[in-house]
Amino acid sequence: MLAGLALAGAAAGAWLWLRPAPEPEAPRTPTGAKLPSHLYPGGRPITAEEITTGRLAVERMPVEVTSALEQQSAEIVRNAEAIESKQARVTGTCAPGSAIRVIAEDGTVSCQRLPKGVTSVTALVAVPRLSSTGTAQGSVPGGVGRFQTSGEDDFLVAPVALPDGAVVTGLSFHYYDADPALDGAAWLYRSDDVPMAGVTTSGAADEVRVGSTDEVAERKVDAARHAYFVYFQVSAEAGANLVPISAAVSYRLP
Repeated sequence: MLAGLALAGAAAGAWLWLRPAPEPEAPRTPTGAKLPSHLYPGGRPITAEEITTGRLAVERMPVEVTSALEQQSAEIVRNAEAIESKQARVTGTCAPGSAIRVIAEDGTVSCQRLPKGVTSVTALVAVPRLSSTGTAQGSVPGGVGRFQTSGEDDFLVAPVALPDGAVVTGLSFHYYDADPALDGAAWLYRSDDVPMAGVTTSGAADEVRVGSTDEVAERKVDAARHAYFVYFQVSAEAGANLVPISAAVSYRLP
């Protein structure tokens, strides 16, 4: 009997020795994710429930997603740096007779006066001197102006901005005059009713023309005491055959 037990024990030991060792169990992650497989090389797909929780760890995301997020983050940083280096919107202005010299980071400007310049005004913005005068916009080949439609012959008045201390050197007048009987004119006046310069039309022509003069009285601009404006002569009789278009005042700075 003892011999039989010994033989049985030897056989059991041989079986245990010959039995293959068990394969190690795959490690588990806290969320139950499985190791990459042939079917899912990038890892187990993410479920909609995991996404909606808002608690999905970055390391759980596919490599393609994390790479895209990194690229977008880098692009956001580059855009922020580029925006910081851009010039702010220019908010400053310079008075007539001067120009922008320096623009600061906050958009304000430093100005410098020009040695000479020109200020122009359109007849479109001019208003009749008399409230009973009717006017209308007039479009002719080469220009747009304003003409008189009713009332007694009148003038259109438009303010003109001139830099203080400037010396006026001339006046020019763009106009359309196709009326053979009536002529027009443009006059530069000071607010104390002092005429400074004038240009008159002559003859009739179906085209825009320009007249000018360098004969100027009271040349120096005193903006502290006076305002300046242009008179455009119009006529209800001439109507659309007499259309002032614009006037320009040239000047120099001392």
